[in-house]
Amino acid sequence: MKKIFYIPILLASIFISFAACGDYLDRPGLDTFEDPEFWTKEDNVRLYAQRGYTAYFTGYGSGYTWGKFFTGGAWADEYSSSAQWTQQTATSGNGWTFTWVRWANILIDRVSKMENLTQEEKNHWLGIGRFFRAMEYNDLAKLFGDVPYFDHVVDHKDLETSYKKRDPLPYVAEKIMEDFQFAADNVRENDGPQQINRDVVLGFMSRSMLYFGTFLKYHNIDSEVAETLLRKAVWASEELMNSGKYQIVDDYRGIFTSADLSGNKEVIFYRQYEPAKVTHCLVSYNNAEPQTGTTLKVVETYLASDGLPIKQSPAYNYGPEKNGHELKYYPDQYKNRDPRLAASLVDSIRLQGPHTAYSTTGFLCWKFLPYDANQKDLIYLGSTNVTDAPILRLGEILLNYAEAKAELGEFDQVAADKSINVLRNRSIKKNNVGNPLPKLPRMIVSGNDVFANGIKIEDPDRDLSVNPLLWEIRRERAVELLFEGFRRDDLKRWKKFEYLKTEETNGIPTKLGIGAYVDLNRFTGKPKQDLLKNVHFYYPDPNDLTKAFVYNLYEKNMRRDWVPGNSYYERQYLNAVPLDQIKLYQDLGYELTQNPGWDMPAK
Repeated sequence: MKKIFYIPILLASIFISFAACGDYLDRPGLDTFEDPEFWTKEDNVRLYAQRGYTAYFTGYGSGYTWGKFFTGGAWADEYSSSAQWTQQTATSGNGWTFTWVRWANILIDRVSKMENLTQEEKNHWLGIGRFFRAMEYNDLAKLFGDVPYFDHVVDHKDLETSYKKRDPLPYVAEKIMEDFQFAADNVRENDGPQQINRDVVLGFMSRSMLYFGTFLKYHNIDSEVAETLLRKAVWASEELMNSGKYQIVDDYRGIFTSADLSGNKEVIFYRQYEPAKVTHCLVSYNNAEPQTGTTLKVVETYLASDGLPIKQSPAYNYGPEKNGHELKYYPDQYKNRDPRLAASLVDSIRLQGPHTAYSTTGFLCWKFLPYDANQKDLIYLGSTNVTDAPILRLGEILLNYAEAKAELGEFDQVAADKSINVLRNRSIKKNNVGNPLPKLPRMIVSGNDVFANGIKIEDPDRDLSVNPLLWEIRRERAVELLFEGFRRDDLKRWKKFEYLKTEETNGIPTKLGIGAYVDLNRFTGKPKQDLLKNVHFYYPDPNDLTKAFVYNLYEKNMRRDWVPGNSYYERQYLNAVPLDQIKLYQDLGYELTQNPGWDMPAK
């Protein structure tokens, strides 16, 4: 789960490690903060807490490691991915570790016993400790569902507690909520630059409560707790929305490409990068390297400039279709669309052969590419990138609020004007120059119906199990948060992994398996030879080999199937509990249960 560079993790939890290693781990470590003399002043507490920053706020990663941006879509419909449902049941690891729970509990325990802190100082650092515990249990519960909940430092000799059974997810989710709430009530409004403050707590609380509220609802686990969590998501979001500190900025792409986010009004919290100190490689991937491309489905998700889905919009003029796909070249698909499309994807196709920086689907991302980036500038190549990474921003909070209100049946015009319509009011310029692109019209709400310029939205591609209002809110989330690492979690909590199915029907690829529609007559000579050599194509008209879709999932063994209700597929919503931990519990006379479906072999 976390990248830990200072504590080797060999077993499932630090409790188990202690029991296994005995007296060796009873000795104080030379690089740990267990010495009672350490817990004597606030500066030392702050030093201890700093370990959590790189663990939970990864941003764009560091060096040649990836954060959660962009590549986080490999198990989502943002990527034309060949990843399949073929994972074997994990034998070890798989994210099942409680080291960070213990780390947070040590912070809480030691601070509670410090006599030389003022009450304000003690409350703040207890809030920080509970914030980190909530963050860790948020990650654990997302992976495994039911997990053993530890709210104190466990003595390694206390086997009954160390090897306790998994607590139910609704119970754990409420404990996460309680920790976030305590932190929101006690963490400082301002604790200095780049330090966790109340707004950071509220931002993660908004995100976490929406996740578990909808997960419990759509997986039919506990509707009562789900409603409680969704109301907390609304509360946390409104606290930030009403604070007056943040506002939506016009330069959407600039949020992700700035070398200094300190003055950005939309950003609540960010990870700072500096030359020769901490750098990353995400810009390089968006600048001069081949990309795993986004899907035709993503491109078609964006509304037309008149606020209507492209199959309903006169401004877009969808059609004609051949074998289930619109035959329109990408430059034309790009026109008269939601301006966030222009801020996220390059306006021309980039293919292997004619281009060195190409996409496997032809759709190239530049959402993370600075406007002045040059392929020859070293700062934009390799692992020397220094653009700051937004960790929390108001745009996400508005979407969390909108969705939670809709799930509670309380999303009305007032809510739309406070959230979705604020996002649509950006003045986005292509490449941040020239005149602003046309804004989307306001979302008008009437019950579960949505209107744009007086026309009722009736998207023929809507999942009929999702009402029209929620469908449009989810669409807004998909395009606003594109490549920001949310999509897989969104599909997971909505119980919609079925959207990832890429099996063909009667030989016709899905919109996840193909990319841009290409006029091959536009290429001649060696570029065309290279193109035909390196790129696979799907020809919707077998009699016309001059027009084709880029075909990414061209081999059957690259595709994903999905069978709703089949436990082999449904098991993918939760990770497997590693087999070595189940056996370890059994050997000691305790029980650790497996998640449903993971007791059967991969197909």
